[in-house]
Amino acid sequence: MSEEESGESGAKETAVEKEKKPEAEEKVEEKPLVKSGDLILVDYTVRVKETGELVETTLEKVAKEEGIEAAGPFEPRLVIPGRGFLLKAIEEALIGMEPGEEKKFEIPPEKAFGPRDPSKVKIIPLRRLRDVEGPITVGSRITIDGREGIVRSIGSGRVMVDFNPYLAGKTLECEVKVLKILTEEMDKIKALIHHRIPDVDVEKFEIIIEKPEIRVSIPYDAYLLPAIQVAKRTLARDLMDHIEDVEKVVYIETYSKENFQ
Repeated sequence: MSEEESGESGAKETAVEKEKKPEAEEKVEEKPLVKSGDLILVDYTVRVKETGELVETTLEKVAKEEGIEAAGPFEPRLVIPGRGFLLKAIEEALIGMEPGEEKKFEIPPEKAFGPRDPSKVKIIPLRRLRDVEGPITVGSRITIDGREGIVRSIGSGRVMVDFNPYLAGKTLECEVKVLKILTEEMDKIKALIHHRIPDVDVEKFEIIIEKPEIRVSIPYDAYLLPAIQVAKRTLARDLMDHIEDVEKVVYIETYSKENFQ
């Protein structure tokens, strides 16, 4: 091959390489990963490892399989990792997950509800339990002096009551799925409202964003809800903490004649 032909061949190869180069440099879009402080929607199921007992779930199908139908609503849960919306061990497991990802893991007692404390198991004379509501049977939960306990045994006029938290000393099995990382401000606001005032359809709240202020019109359905004032105060803090540049939350309540008819 002559130098001229070799030069032409080299030029052609260089041209081909240049044509291919942009394709080689195409960037693969990175999926967002959950970070501490993100607002995310998740589904999860928690069981006791030793017995398989269902502790909590957001999935109606799982609840129905267990014969539980009245403990809803069953829907995705708002979680903000690092803010204590769920057990710390569950929130830590969510960090680094991507939307659509599922994960199964165990939580030992020391990272769940702590080990059982034998000193919290008390023997109480049956006569002291005369004023306790409901039947006193093995496994029933009773409240004595403001403390809730589980009846472990009954005999000889005495009752053994375990005042440890119900899940103390138990390993938990968890299944979680990240459904969505919320990025739009309105989606975040609606999710926070629904989390704090779940008994009223979030679409009934009128929301106006004019930073540094957010105005929320409260629907009449929410006026007489138990602890609504506490919910509004907590929601205001949530909105100022998680919506950028918001310094004030104004609630608007409107009464009309038809409200009293």
